[in-house]
Amino acid sequence: SNATKNFSKQAQTMQGGIVAVYATIAAQIFAVSAAFQFLKSSMETRNLIDGQKAFGSVTGTAYKSVTAGIQEATNGMLSFKAAASSAAIGVAAGLSAGQLDSLGTAATNASLALGRDLEDSFNRLIRGVTKAEPELLDELGIILRLENATNKYAVSVGKTREQLNAYERTQAVLNDVLGQAETKYGKIQEKMDPDAFAMGQ
Repeated sequence: SNATKNFSKQAQTMQGGIVAVYATIAAQIFAVSAAFQFLKSSMETRNLIDGQKAFGSVTGTAYKSVTAGIQEATNGMLSFKAAASSAAIGVAAGLSAGQLDSLGTAATNASLALGRDLEDSFNRLIRGVTKAEPELLDELGIILRLENATNKYAVSVGKTREQLNAYERTQAVLNDVLGQAETKYGKIQEKMDPDAFAMGQ
């Protein structure tokens, strides 16, 4: 009886020890992994800032201001990294700072109305406009008909649809997308409680 009790106590102590050791190791692995992800993200952001400065010095574009404008247009709910990346794509495609701000506002309104992630909505708008891909915009309730958009823009600049260059076709898509976004979601921020932005900010 005593031998059985002693064996039982020894087994319990050993089991508790193994669990404790395992828990300690797991906690340390999690901490190291979280620290690595944080440092990796910080380094990527730092590289992005340095890249913006270098690209800005070559192109003459103040990317820091463009990025800040996008963040302001999204009520501070879009991260610097997401805004900076989209700013670079948009400027490279010929969009102005004001147009990028308008896309930021449109993304904010659409994400509030549809309950979607803001970063995803903004990326869809940027890529949908710069690549003229209707499939990216469909999920935001924006139905892009390239022929209609380009015809409308061509008439406004006194050309035919076939005479439009690549920049003008991008502007045609942008105008159509922003027009639809304003019509469908333009008034939503006026009706929203400001506290609705708090968590995202």
